[in-house]
Amino acid sequence: MIYVGQNSFRITVETGIDLSGVSSSQIYMRYFSPTLSTGAYVATVSVSTAGTIYYDMTSTDSLATGVWTFWAHVTHGDNRVSIGEPFYVTVSEEGKA
Repeated sequence: MIYVGQNSFRITVETGIDLSGVSSSQIYMRYFSPTLSTGAYVATVSVSTAGTIYYDMTSTDSLATGVWTFWAHVTHGDNRVSIGEPFYVTVSEEGKA
């Protein structure tokens, strides 16, 4: 569970795609928020051959309560696009489930 105001956690995704040679500026963690907004965070590659990426939430990231949808989005050097399966994260008010 993640709570509103929490800003010290990591979202990690295993894409299963070898990301060796993919520009880091082309690897994103995209999202759809409970407020119906969409966006993307530039992700960091932690294990390129396994396609493991992550994004560290910071104090400037504002999370609304509700269910968030995240997925990986990678544009390869030859312009192929890989889109990962979505996963869901619930954001609640502190002290509430």
